[in-house]
Amino acid sequence: MKHISLIQLLAVGTLIVVVNFLVCAQSGTTSSAADSGASKFVYADFQNPVNGRPVSSNGGKTTLNSYAQNMAAAPKMRGLENADPPSPALARVTDVDIAAAFEYEMKMPNEWAGVSMEVFGHPEKDGKLVPDDVSAYKFIAIRIFAKGAQSVRVELISRGQGSNLDGGYPFATIRLSPGFNTYKFKLDSFIQPEWATILDFKRDVLKKLTSVTVGVTCEKCRFESGTVVVDNIVFEK
Repeated sequence: MKHISLIQLLAVGTLIVVVNFLVCAQSGTTSSAADSGASKFVYADFQNPVNGRPVSSNGGKTTLNSYAQNMAAAPKMRGLENADPPSPALARVTDVDIAAAFEYEMKMPNEWAGVSMEVFGHPEKDGKLVPDDVSAYKFIAIRIFAKGAQSVRVELISRGQGSNLDGGYPFATIRLSPGFNTYKFKLDSFIQPEWATILDFKRDVLKKLTSVTVGVTCEKCRFESGTVVVDNIVFEK
């Protein structure tokens, strides 16, 4: 997709019809990003895209990832057209606010599957990921609109910083309400799956954060399609 308005984005295809009206009518928060300062760190507000691609506040790229127990029926995902690696699209929410958005489609049969948007904090340096130390913050706030999905999973990743897990990083699940809302929750509410290699959350993840993912998952998957729009990922004290 090119840099287009949210109403155009949400009119494309069969996955995302009549959602723009819901976003505008039901939003309970202001559209401007939170101000960076001593008490807040705006990780990503997507206001300054690079080559038509959403990036974090410090210029880190965004990617779209999918996984499945049965890759023959892997989820479909759609964002910025012809992006390599795959990227969410830009969605203009208001005249002054840009968000990142993607469409997804879950397939059967799958015991588990997922699609996520991954936001990296910085561009790579010398081929390595650059971490952020967010250990001084107590909360994370994210503004989300979704059609189809009832919940999303937020995951905090520290890759290439001494803890290279294939999966099982700390996550939190957000139960979504209608509209384009800001969800704020405590960082100490994040947990790892029971099967994961145990990490020291503060030392191994918060002090060395390389990316944040926001995505949709399913277990005993059924056919499901939808849209996720993400804006203003902010760490707060």
